[in-house]
Amino acid sequence: MNQTPIIMESVTDTDQLPNYPIEFYRSQNYRYLDTAFLHWHFCCEMIFLHTGEQRVKIGGDSLTLSAGEAIYIHPRQVHEFVNTSTTGTDLTLLKFDTALLLSQKSFEAEEQYLRPVLPESGYRCLIFSDGTQKAQPWLELLAKEERERSFGFETRMRNVICMMISEMVQQVPDSPVNSLRLSTREQETFNQVMQYLWEHFEEDGLMERALEMCNLSYSNFAAKFKGMFGKTFTECLNQVRISHARQMLINSSDPVSVVAEACGYHDPGYFSRIFRKITGLPPQEYRAEEQKRRDFMEP
Repeated sequence: MNQTPIIMESVTDTDQLPNYPIEFYRSQNYRYLDTAFLHWHFCCEMIFLHTGEQRVKIGGDSLTLSAGEAIYIHPRQVHEFVNTSTTGTDLTLLKFDTALLLSQKSFEAEEQYLRPVLPESGYRCLIFSDGTQKAQPWLELLAKEERERSFGFETRMRNVICMMISEMVQQVPDSPVNSLRLSTREQETFNQVMQYLWEHFEEDGLMERALEMCNLSYSNFAAKFKGMFGKTFTECLNQVRISHARQMLINSSDPVSVVAEACGYHDPGYFSRIFRKITGLPPQEYRAEEQKRRDFMEP
């Protein structure tokens, strides 16, 4: 799976349909413990696991998704995936704007059935124990439409998604993972903090800037931040920085000390310790392993 730092995805970095808020594809991943780092979207995200196992972290919760299960992750929920299967995973990914589920005009008859998957539900995610099998006919239709892209396919994909979701929500688990109850304004502010981290990750004084943006005391900010994102501010900042460092190590020949400085670490030794803690490998070894993998994958 593609590795994504903590940022609202740009459409240009995804497989979203042109000018239409649906992304759909099937993916195999054979790298044990490969991680799609913390990220979030304005769209919801669904993962249908055909084989293997994925660990999913959402906020302060860590869940294990097993073969046959499906997960629905609500919009704006920061999450990450880790491939925990030594034999690899095979999954289908679907992302779409939840506005596609409702008519242009609001009808109570629709909303009462779809409420668990609408943003105001208050849930972080929903787990469907046999979701992949139940959704398989719909997934096959979506794959056909996405592949052929004949006239009107966007409308047909929307209709297929609506039919699939309307069937799946009939079996919503009794105890979904609940979301921390923050006001809409607080959620927007904390999302802005995450965006600011992405854009200014190499700078000093980011904690002070975050406190100013939220207008909160340190203790109040720290509690709400960890409740919303499941990690401390420092842990999230390190993940953002290391995500950028990984890309620099893969795509450049810059010395480790240069990569460390560019990612906000003034001490290369400390950078190496944090890098190893997050990725499991020291920077130079990580670079060498990625180069071997690329050489192996090239024809």
